This record gives sequence, structure tokens and C-alpha cells, in this order.
Amino acid sequence: MIRPSSLGLIVLCAIIPLYGTLAALDPSRPPIPRVVPDGVAAATLVVVLAALVAIAPAAARAARRDALTFALLIGGIDSVVASLLGFDPVVGVGAALLILGVGAAGLALARDADAATLRACVRAFLISGAAASLLALAMAFAHRPAAVFAYYNGRAVGSFLNPNELAAFTLMGLAFALPLAWRSRGRDRLAVGAAVVFALTLGATFSRWGVLSAVCGIVAYAALTRARGLLLGALAVAVLGVGLDIAAGARHHNPRDTEARTVAWQAGLTTIARFPLTGVGIFAYGRTYDAVRPPDAPGSRTPVAFDPHSLPIAYAAEGGMLVLVSLIASLAIVLRQVVGTARSSVGTPRALAFGLTAGLVALLVDGGINTVSIFLPLYLQMVPLALGVVRTDAY
Repeated sequence: MIRPSSLGLIVLCAIIPLYGTLAALDPSRPPIPRVVPDGVAAATLVVVLAALVAIAPAAARAARRDALTFALLIGGIDSVVASLLGFDPVVGVGAALLILGVGAAGLALARDADAATLRACVRAFLISGAAASLLALAMAFAHRPAAVFAYYNGRAVGSFLNPNELAAFTLMGLAFALPLAWRSRGRDRLAVGAAVVFALTLGATFSRWGVLSAVCGIVAYAALTRARGLLLGALAVAVLGVGLDIAAGARHHNPRDTEARTVAWQAGLTTIARFPLTGVGIFAYGRTYDAVRPPDAPGSRTPVAFDPHSLPIAYAAEGGMLVLVSLIASLAIVLRQVVGTARSSVGTPRALAFGLTAGLVALLVDGGINTVSIFLPLYLQMVPLALGVVRTDAY
């Protein structure tokens, strides 16, 4: 019989494509077309909370007084502090506790889960990710819902908050699927099929920065595995991405997006300058936007007002140096452990661990000019999963 903690871990890995739907529960959410009704968003939150409760015993067993425990839990703890001192403590603390729970799930994956659970988590992520990507492709192809299709200029979005977030998700999806497909020499049909779907979806988002991030991920994987041939693959992807942008990409981008992003960065940097230590609080950026935005910037009911459109700026603006420094320290610790354990392993576990490391590199590059709300689940759950796979030799 499957353990409740194992079931909770599998559910959390499968439900990542729906994390963006939780934004529908925020009363101050930006006025953008909604794909998922409030009831579905509420049900998603209930499932996530139930899964976190189920994994609590496993997370407690996995906790130590060491660097990895610090790395996976410090972000949630610091976010609680920043939110208590911020402008929306109720919403902020709730989100911070969710972050803490996701970090605890990553700890359980890295140290407590058995090989069967880890394999199930990988498969659950690939299946749900491919299904979410197919939904996004179908919506874009069918031009439905019409309001969503028009708002995003025909770019694929699916259940995600925006096309850039979907593009970021496909980067981590490819980090899973490609190593598994390659090591199985095509026999892993789920991995092969998911890789094809993720690649097509990345193209359908028309995310130019997403394609560049994918190239950076391929280069990182080639450097880690010393596979020079992959550098040619990275060059091919870059050329394909440039060609796609020249041929069709411009038709799917609003020229004002670049200007809006510049304004968002300016407002974010001003927020950091005024609240450098603990920021304005998690998810409280929109409450102070009007006071810091440039005079000619879009108003407080536009999407620009709800995040600075850059991952590092967003973390520094909402959590201050407290959260940003802890995130950098967390990344350094986790990356060092994953790369170190991967170098001492062989076969599929080694390839998957290096793949997830490269996926995280791609995700960080993408976050340079995008705020990705699912960054923390992808980082705190998926990268520690590599430690678990290497520990148990799950493949």
C-alpha cells in the first residue's frame, strides 16, 4: 500500500502546472482574462494543502542541521518574516507558508522517498506537464477562449498565468524528458513524447527569451557532461529560434511589451531602494506600485503593477535583501550538491541530475527578464528530485 507521504509527493509533482491558477484567489489580481474558474483554483489549493500535510512526517524525518535543510527551508522562513513586516501580511504569510511547505517537500524527495516513489514523481510530472502543454497547444490552435487568444496575441498559455511562464515550465520539462529519452535510446516512449510536446509548446509560446534560455541550458548540459556535440545542437536551436522569430514571432508580440517591461524594472528598482532590507512583503508589490512608478507608467490596474517582470528584482522588491540573499545562498548550496552527487554517479541518474541542473540554469536565465510564479515549485521540488534519484539509483 502506498504511503500517504509518497502519494503527497506524487500529487505535488503532478499539480505544478496548476499553481498559476491560485492567482485567481487573490482579490487584487491583475485584470487579465481568466482560464480557470475560482472553484477550480480553490480546489487546487485544497489539494496542495492536503498533499503538504501528508508529506510533513517525511519532511521531519529528512530534516537535519545541515546545509541542504537550510537551503530548502530558508526561503519560506525569510518570506514569513518579510511578509509580517510588509503591506499585506495575511496574504503574504499564507504564501510564505506554502513556499515553506514546498521546500519541505523537496527535502523529503531528496532524502526520504524510495526509488518507486521517485520514479512515480518523475512520471507524474511528465504526464501532467505534457497534458498541460497539449491543452495550451489546443487552445492556441482553436483560438479559444477568444479573450485569452486575443489578449496574448495568439501565444500558447493554457493553465499558466502567461506565455512566458509556460515557456519557463517547458524548460524544466525538457530537462526531465530529454535525458530520459536519450539514455533509453528512445525506448522510454513517455519521455520521447513529452520532449516533443514540450519543444512544440515552447515554440508556440513565441518566447524569444525562452528559446535563448533553452540554448543556455543546452550549453550548461554540454559543459557538465563534456559533450561537445551538444554545442552544435545549441547552435541549431539558436538558429531555429531566430528564424522562428523573424518568420512569425513579431506577429505575436505587442510592441508595447518592451516599453512596459522597462517601466516595470524601473518601478521595481525604486521599490528596492525604498525598502531594501525586507521589501514590501510577499505579493504586496501592487499595493505600493502607484507610489513608486514613473509618472508616465501604466496605472495600478494593469499587469505591470503586479510584478517587476524580473525574478531577482521581484524577490528583492517583495522580500528585500533578506530573501534575495537567502535565495542566492540556497541556489549555491543545492547546485553544488546536485552537481557533486551527479559526478559520482553513472547512467540515467547522472544524466537526469545534470539535466535538471541545466534546466535550472535555463530557468534562471529566463527569470532574468521575467517573473515566473512557478519558479519556486520547479526549483524546490524538481532539482532536489535529482538528489533522490541519485541516492536510490531509481533508474
